[in-house]
Formats: sequence, structure tokens, C-alpha cells
Amino acid sequence: MATHASSAGGHTAPPGNLAPNDTLRRKALEKLTLAIAKAVESASDDTLADIVGTEDLRHALTIAPRDIAPESAADLAAIKAAREKTARFRDDMANRAGGMLERADVAEMLGVSVAAIEKQRQRRQILGVLYGNEIRYPAAQFVAGATVANLKQLLEAFGNSEPWEQLMLLTTPVSGYGPEQETPLQILARKPGAETLKQLVALVTGWAA
Repeated sequence: MATHASSAGGHTAPPGNLAPNDTLRRKALEKLTLAIAKAVESASDDTLADIVGTEDLRHALTIAPRDIAPESAADLAAIKAAREKTARFRDDMANRAGGMLERADVAEMLGVSVAAIEKQRQRRQILGVLYGNEIRYPAAQFVAGATVANLKQLLEAFGNSEPWEQLMLLTTPVSGYGPEQETPLQILARKPGAETLKQLVALVTGWAA
């Protein structure tokens, strides 16, 4: 009877049988599929919106089960506290960013279609974050009716980090780029030279690593 070499040390397995590691992967996939189905069934609208809005699959897996019925009152209190903390963080970031604009408002300001704004977000030309149940656009990235120059270079340097984390750094004052502390968005707004822009990209790259 013909045999097939496995990936481990030349051992063989009968035709049609799964290697041990393949069996483990299949069983893990079955278990995760059941867990995700239960998580989605239990998820609130806020959680579903967070999952849909994230670009990081790891983050989606992290937040998916947060609405599964807790086993104790302590778990319920912890979930509530975590949500309140997230809400406070996002409100603080929104204030630091000068408020959050709706997509239609950004489209009107930039003189393009609503669909074009979504394409710009996907291409990392502008930053959008999930605020409430909708993608909103931090106002600080726009100056005089236009997107700040070279924003795309910074957004691409963030890699796969979460949009809210990107906004946090973009609105945090940093030193060494002028006589006073400025946020990266403020630095971009004054159209810095090539060397300063290079330093900003390096800052973002190092932070996101």
C-alpha cells in the first residue's frame, strides 16, 4: 500500500488520514467557529460595530466575546467598567481632535462624493475611527478645508495599529520639532520640510513597532 510522508521526521500516515497537526488545527477551527457564533449571537450593537469597524483581525477576536453572559456579578461589573473606560477614552480623544465629523460633512468640505471619502479612508489618505456606531473623522486632520499635507505617509507608517491608537499619537504633543511642543497633526499643518517629515515618520514607525 502506498504511503505519504508526513512533515515530521519522515514518518508515514495511511492515505486519507490527517496528520496529527492537521487534526489539531481542524478541531481548533471547529471550537473557534462555535465560540465565534456564540459571541456574535450575544454581541450588542456596539460590539458588532466595533468588530465591523476594526482593521485588525486580532482586535476583532479580542472584543468579539465581551458580551457573552458573564459567570458572575464581578464579571458583569468588570465588563461595565471596561466599556465606561473605553467611552471616556474615545470622548477624550474626540475633544483632543477638535471634534468628530460625519462622512457627509467631510465630503462637502473637500468637494468630493461620500463614496470618495470612504475610499480615501481605506487608502489611508484620511483617518476615520469608529465613534458610536459610525465611522467619524477627527477634525484636526483638516485645515482650511483640506487634509493636512503628507498625512498619508504617517498613516501608512502606523501599520496595522488601531485607528484610535493612531489618533492618540497624532494628537499627543511632542518635543523637538519646533520651539514649542506640537502634535504631529499640528506639525503637518504647517507643512514641514522633508527632514522634519522624515523624523515624524520615524517616530510613528517606532511607536507602531
